Amino acid sequence: MKRCTKLFAFLLAFSLLLSACANSTEDSSLPPAPSPVSSPSEPAPEPAPEPDRAVLVAVGDNLIHDVIYRQAQDRAEEGGFDFSPAYRQIAPIVGAADFAFINQETLLAGDELPLSSYPCFCSPTQLGDHLISLGFNLFSTANNHSLDQGVRGIHASGEYWSRQQGVAAAGCYRNEGERNAIPCLTRNGITVALIAATEHTNGIPRPQGEEGVPYIDMEEGDWELLTGKIARARELADFVIVSLHWGIEGSALATDSQREMARTLAELGADLIIGNHSHVLQGGEFLETSRGQCYAAYSLGNFISAQRGASNMAGGILRMELVREAGERPQIEGLEFLPTVTHYGPGYQEITIYPLDQYTPELAQSHGVRQYFPGFGLDFLTDQLAQLSWQ
Repeated sequence: MKRCTKLFAFLLAFSLLLSACANSTEDSSLPPAPSPVSSPSEPAPEPAPEPDRAVLVAVGDNLIHDVIYRQAQDRAEEGGFDFSPAYRQIAPIVGAADFAFINQETLLAGDELPLSSYPCFCSPTQLGDHLISLGFNLFSTANNHSLDQGVRGIHASGEYWSRQQGVAAAGCYRNEGERNAIPCLTRNGITVALIAATEHTNGIPRPQGEEGVPYIDMEEGDWELLTGKIARARELADFVIVSLHWGIEGSALATDSQREMARTLAELGADLIIGNHSHVLQGGEFLETSRGQCYAAYSLGNFISAQRGASNMAGGILRMELVREAGERPQIEGLEFLPTVTHYGPGYQEITIYPLDQYTPELAQSHGVRQYFPGFGLDFLTDQLAQLSWQ
């Protein structure tokens, strides 16, 4: 019995040994198990490029009567001018913009010619220095007062503008090169071109030499100059502004010819048309063209003046954002109109521009224009503005 038990145990051990050897031989003959292979991850998509953005503001007629520059002279040391109080209230709005347009209604030629007021203006160049310090960098010099000082005025003013850096001034020209030039300015990757022309120069004839100002005149060849510039500007710049000194002075209504011309120039390539000359507000609208939208502001009224008409006191700042997607031309977004008031006391004291939202009933009741129009007040301004559309 013991011998059987031992034999059985031996056979069992031998069997287990053979099984272990077989398993060992089988494992070593197999290739190593492959390591887990991780699938390559998809590359993260490139984020869409951010569009270029720039804020543009535009104001109307900077009409500098003698009381304005005399007050600036009285505030400064001898030989200087301090215009800052007149523009202080609106300075933050202008300073926050990338592009800031203004119609400089009077010649800045005071370095070489005597200062003067209506009807033939000549203003100190220190005014231009202050406007530039505020942030204005797009200046139209084409208006009915461009020839007030003749050829000497054009040369003196042109000399001033030629010295300025970082601004684009369009209008008066001293030679053929300046006549054909298209001033451009780039901010935040967006390039703006400025073109300017006027309907007339108060009967003062065109100079016989190279000097002059572009007219909105289909008979003198200036129409071809204007439309040709728009075509070239679309190649040079991303956004084309056309400043037009036109319409009927004192009228709050744009004429049919203004509207027709705006539609024509919009179709030819203008992106923004800024009208001036009426010295009162005329409203604005988007114009649809075969290539997209153009905005036409028929008149932005007075920015500052010492006129005595109640309707001349309201002006405004047109504000918009230019937004350009990659490979596209800029579009106008977020357009808004910010009303302003030119205020002065009795005898035109302390002429100042106020945003309407900072203008109080007490200020309105103290306005010097009430001497000529007793009904002037906040209600008058509100009613005047309610008759206009900017969309």
